[in-house]
Amino acid sequence: MATEQENDPQIKEGFIQLIPLTPETSFRMTTGGGSVQERALMYAILRRMPDFKGHVTSLEKFMIMDAVKAWDGWAKWNFENRVAECEKMTKGVYPQNVIEKILNYQEYESIRDMLLNHLHERRYNKQLTYSNYYVMNKLRVMFARISVSMLEPDLVIMDEFQRFKFLLSSDDSELGILAHSFLSGHDTRVLLLSATPYKLYSTLEEIDENQLDEHYAEFFQVMNFLFDDEVKDIKFKEVWKNYSHALSELKAGDSAIIRMKELAENAMYQGVSRTERISVMDSGDYTDDSSVKHHLQIDENDINSYIQMSRLLSKTDSNHSLPVDYAKSCPYLMSFMKKYKIKEQIEKYYIKHPDEFGSEREQCLLWLNRNKINKYDELPKTNARLEALKEKAFTGGAEKYLWIPPSLPYYEMQGAYKNSKGFSKILVFSAWEMVPRMIGALVSYEAERLTVGKLVHQIKNQDKKNTGYFADGSRRYPVARLRFNVSNGEVRGMSLFALLYPSKTLSDMYLPIESLNNHESLEVIEKSVRLKLKEKLAIIEEKYGDSGNNKEDARWYYLAPMLMDGVIYAKHWIEDIVWEMNTDEEDTTSEVRSSSKDKRNKGFIAHIDKLRSYLDAPEEIHLGRKPEDLLETLVNMVLGSPAICIYRSNGRSTARATSLAKVFVNNFNLPESTAIIDLAYGRCRDDNSHWQNVLKYCKDGCFQAMIDEYIHMLKETAGFQSDGNQYQIVHDMMMDSLKIHTATYIADTYPDFKKRINGADRKSDGCRIRSSYAVGFTKDAGDNSKVVMRKENIRNAFNSPMRPFVLATTSIGQEGLDFHNYCRVIMHWNLPSNPIDVGRILRTFKIKKNVEVTDNGKIII
Repeated sequence: MATEQENDPQIKEGFIQLIPLTPETSFRMTTGGGSVQERALMYAILRRMPDFKGHVTSLEKFMIMDAVKAWDGWAKWNFENRVAECEKMTKGVYPQNVIEKILNYQEYESIRDMLLNHLHERRYNKQLTYSNYYVMNKLRVMFARISVSMLEPDLVIMDEFQRFKFLLSSDDSELGILAHSFLSGHDTRVLLLSATPYKLYSTLEEIDENQLDEHYAEFFQVMNFLFDDEVKDIKFKEVWKNYSHALSELKAGDSAIIRMKELAENAMYQGVSRTERISVMDSGDYTDDSSVKHHLQIDENDINSYIQMSRLLSKTDSNHSLPVDYAKSCPYLMSFMKKYKIKEQIEKYYIKHPDEFGSEREQCLLWLNRNKINKYDELPKTNARLEALKEKAFTGGAEKYLWIPPSLPYYEMQGAYKNSKGFSKILVFSAWEMVPRMIGALVSYEAERLTVGKLVHQIKNQDKKNTGYFADGSRRYPVARLRFNVSNGEVRGMSLFALLYPSKTLSDMYLPIESLNNHESLEVIEKSVRLKLKEKLAIIEEKYGDSGNNKEDARWYYLAPMLMDGVIYAKHWIEDIVWEMNTDEEDTTSEVRSSSKDKRNKGFIAHIDKLRSYLDAPEEIHLGRKPEDLLETLVNMVLGSPAICIYRSNGRSTARATSLAKVFVNNFNLPESTAIIDLAYGRCRDDNSHWQNVLKYCKDGCFQAMIDEYIHMLKETAGFQSDGNQYQIVHDMMMDSLKIHTATYIADTYPDFKKRINGADRKSDGCRIRSSYAVGFTKDAGDNSKVVMRKENIRNAFNSPMRPFVLATTSIGQEGLDFHNYCRVIMHWNLPSNPIDVGRILRTFKIKKNVEVTDNGKIII
């Protein structure tokens, strides 16, 4: 981006350059390999340098790292085109400019020699002197510094500037040096914005937990940064020290304090410009609590859990007392207080005095019960806040939703989505790190209990093998049914092509926006599609039907759409799309991955071979009697087939439609998804017919409107450089967002804790709880690429219509991150210590729809 700005005269001279920065991402330099975009840009430049002319192939292999598909699919050519465009605009000046800056970089020669040696070692399989990540990081730092030197913004706006911790301190890290060089160079003006540039106060709970009152020191650190003048800073501290001392000795009628307050305020205003908005409210109260209709319902277990924890703590020689807000915030405290000093103190004490540790019955509200979870039993209600969240999260039977209902469905939704209007994702803010983990675990368990658990409890005892919550992942009940299985040499899943085949003929039978403008009901839409299908089926039956064969022929389900499109189109799809899909990267869920890839490939190849045999000799296709539900099944394909809906939405590409449809099919194979389909439509007599209920679910949930809305929002986010690659970019963004793996939270249990204090292995497994319906988003130790990517995946998934539906976070979720694409509900788990943080969603949320209304009232994409 820096290079494009420097070499575009219109950008450089004709406009004011504004650069928005966020504390979480703007200057982040992880120790990993960076993004594929970053590496593609570096490659496009390095390959033009004389030093690397003879090493282009080795250099490219190094730059690809583990992003083969993204590199070949779009990243390489996208950034090559951008660099070439700058080269063309400047008549060759651009590449020479950049190369000169690289050659003049202080450490260039050592980095060049290290990179060339590394490429040589990789090429000839020699022992590597440095790791791939180390070499890549050296390159990234060099390019980052050069890019910063090339940026010449007129104005830099830094929102929530106090969260750029490396600015406030004398940080000599690579990150700090990079940021300071950027902000101090040229004639740059910097506007620092923050509603609360320093913490207003420390709560008693925070002081008790950390044994430190941090807010006053933080206040002085911020003001020191703003003054950037030692004399002013000393004078400021003296004024505020006098004011603080006067406050501590305040007596009735002492009016001198007013003058000292004014002096302190005036000293502060030398570095801070203050604006107030409270006065615009008639009441002067800026907190809107009009939507709060019910108080929390406190159960006796809420009180008893606090009593049990207090008793446990009182038996130790700890100086800690149990903060009341801990008990209010988190049930099963001993299970979720990971790395909390109170729990560490308890464990240390009972390691020395294991005989004093009470029974599990005495602490039953402090620990999760693994046996109850394994049987999908309802857990005791011990926390009013959690119960309020669950009531909101599962309103209208939301445990049966696999995606957020579209804000503007094309017709009235049915089935599981019949009462889904207005459902929203939920964003939860908490002061405590244990709360996001607890919410991610317990809300997800409740969603699974209400679906998988409901099916399990309907099974007779003798049939309950592998139905426990902790059953092995690959055999967990209910098992996946959308499989290309081969049994006794016979293929069993040919009809699954109905979910993966993007039929152009079926796609053209339904025009969503036209139907929406005509205010057509689902009944009217289906009737219109049936008429079109009947005409096409009559032609197929006349040409390929066998009037002498009265046996019902299931091949109609998948061959009819292909024969409607024409054999050439279908064969092209097989050779160029499906075969490539088969060799694509691994499946998107850990449980799907558990079966060997070779076995999956063999089954899929067998089905492809069977399909190819039909299309290679179409004159030998003799279809028997049509299934009675064929017409309705094809109607459901037109309206709900993932492949057809995606094909209709994103550039009519068979490759993109099929690869993304495969992701949705994998998600439908999860036990939770299978249970949802069974609860919505009943289990099919034949598991090979499960795919038909999946089609019904997609139609009832208006899959088409959902995917259209999602693509619309991604297009706004992507910032396309050209119309030519926008569909591919959107596709890649969807693939990344929808491939999030299920997280697992480890909750401590009474038996594991008892073993540890009695000298057993301290690394016990605990109770592993899956998290998919809700997830936690917290600060992780370290700054490695895996942590950053995990956070990025969570954010992208929450900003998609798919699960998770609940995101619980600490203050990190307020740091310049947008979580509002599908979320208009915020829950403050604790009263924020900063009152400005209350109700933030009201100023940022807006409903985004995938349509626009014209002057004549018509709707367009």
